Amino acid sequence: MDPIAEAFLPALAILCLGAFLPFIRPDQPLARWLGAWLTILLLLRYLWWRATETLPEPSWDPLDIAALLFFAVEVVGSVAGVLLLHVLSRTKDRSAEASAHPVETHPGGPPLIDLLIPTYNEQEEILYRTIIGALAQDYPRFRVWVCDDGKREWLRRMCEELGAHYRIRGDNSHGKAGNMNATVQHLMTLPEPPDLIGVLDADFVATPLFLRRAAALFHDPRVGLVQTPQHFFNPDPIQLNLGEPARVPDEQRFFFDVILASKDAHGTAFSCGTSSIVRADCLQAIGGFPTESVTEDILLSIKLTGIGYHTAYLNEPLTAGLAPEGLQEYLTQRGRWCLGTMQIVRTPWGPFSTGARTPLLMRLHTLDTVLFWTVSPILRLLCLIMPMLYWWTGLVVVKTDLHGLISHLGPYWLCCVIYLGWVSRGTNVPILSDAMSLLVMRESMRASAIGLFGSRNQKFKVTAKGATRDRTVVQWSLAGWFLAIAALTLAGMLLRAVTGPIAGTPPDAEAMNLFWSVYNIVMLAVAALMCVEAPRYRREERFHADEPATLRARGAAHAVHLDDLSQLGCRLSFAAAPPLAPEERVVVEIEEVGPVPGRVRRLGPRTAQIVFETDAAQRAALVRKTFSGRYRHSVSALRPTEFMGILWRRAFG
Repeated sequence: MDPIAEAFLPALAILCLGAFLPFIRPDQPLARWLGAWLTILLLLRYLWWRATETLPEPSWDPLDIAALLFFAVEVVGSVAGVLLLHVLSRTKDRSAEASAHPVETHPGGPPLIDLLIPTYNEQEEILYRTIIGALAQDYPRFRVWVCDDGKREWLRRMCEELGAHYRIRGDNSHGKAGNMNATVQHLMTLPEPPDLIGVLDADFVATPLFLRRAAALFHDPRVGLVQTPQHFFNPDPIQLNLGEPARVPDEQRFFFDVILASKDAHGTAFSCGTSSIVRADCLQAIGGFPTESVTEDILLSIKLTGIGYHTAYLNEPLTAGLAPEGLQEYLTQRGRWCLGTMQIVRTPWGPFSTGARTPLLMRLHTLDTVLFWTVSPILRLLCLIMPMLYWWTGLVVVKTDLHGLISHLGPYWLCCVIYLGWVSRGTNVPILSDAMSLLVMRESMRASAIGLFGSRNQKFKVTAKGATRDRTVVQWSLAGWFLAIAALTLAGMLLRAVTGPIAGTPPDAEAMNLFWSVYNIVMLAVAALMCVEAPRYRREERFHADEPATLRARGAAHAVHLDDLSQLGCRLSFAAAPPLAPEERVVVEIEEVGPVPGRVRRLGPRTAQIVFETDAAQRAALVRKTFSGRYRHSVSALRPTEFMGILWRRAFG
């Protein structure tokens, strides 16, 4: 048999195994466990081959040092890979558990919950819908507290009108955590202090079942905190910039739908801040919301494990919030997450600390997050630079033949792609996830350095929300670097095509770097496309609806179809056009809202755009309806072929 054909046999075996996965559920325990450990074994097989057959003898030669350093980074990056695969080897779904333990059956009845909404500079319309959603909970015993670090008089009046409690404090020390701690201290002095404390970020709207479903899991006395996923009702920058937000999953779906459910199965799930509930006595036992890190949520869960409690994850869409509207806001948020993780490393509860009582598995799974922010960006950068340097200088960091590369790297890479795609139901697509990592590469490296070696007193950076833009914006500070690296790689390839390979360069190295370079160029091109920010015109996102409604105009009622809905208006369609004119005043009767007055903004042959003119009661009813949980924007699956079509249309359509 031809040696190259023989090298493909292990990869072919993986493809044959992968052919059975569409017939197996991703939550099937044995298949999931076997897939994870097969991938880990193939990774270890690849690393052994790299260590024993591809490395130069130790010397002071700069090329040999570069090859050894690259392998060292590979090894550390592989530790992160093994930890992630170990996490993904299990998963847990707590929905049945929540249904089996309604709060009415808990000892003492439903616990009293105080729901905190920390805020600093959010706009009125953002806070309005958050407060309305919080007050609309289908739960017998709760109070809503708006914790305002912006000290805004209009917000105090809004809280009084809507029925929420309003709190301010003397200073803004320790950001969000300090804001909530000030309110918690007040709550614990009340005649009836809370049993549980919930947290909603100022831009997250809870469905009516949020408190009821999440609080059900506190039937287990070992549960100190319950986290629910973050879903978003607006497209994030990646979805919007790729041009098809209704088909591309948001950037956090893989984490919330897959990773956090897997961590829960190991007992290492952690709080993500908003959309969570914590036991008040546990919070008091650890001294309140942690202030040692700007990601107080992760550290909160780590501290709870130190006193014998764990975080439970209920993977149900019980809240919806605003994703960052632009790339700069997106990077600010990721930078804060990275910074906070590095600050945790420097605390007594970090993964390397010897004094904390944090369980070993929690330390290892925290280390996974640390390596994701620190080593993964460095490895990603090296993987971009090394092929480019090969074409210009002849630098070879992996000294092997094509047979060895195909037979060792090929099976691991293919198994990893198939396994991640299977457990994520397509939300983890290789090129898409790699391009996303390029976007945050520079920010995560900067934040990692500051968090590990800078001052411990870093300020909390609030992610701006509620922005609109009426034109296309190209983020050249990001796209320029991507295009420059792609251009230099392509130019080096063309140079070698014209002048021939550098003397002494093995032909197999040329083939290896050719494949590596083509993949990098495609990935860089996708990342550059993500940097072309599409306009956002709407102040309020429209929710797709599919239900009947009644249009009243000129004294007559017409049966119409409600196509979409927002707090500001709706789109109607009809089989036969009623007599209407632009700017004509009409009334739309909507189920669970009632009659809503408005006027015709645009009129088509079979459609009409209506702008609402609501009073306070109608406005609140529209918020409750649109955020009732029946309308979802989240995309939970994506086929690779579908993604390729999206990229093609975005680039050439």
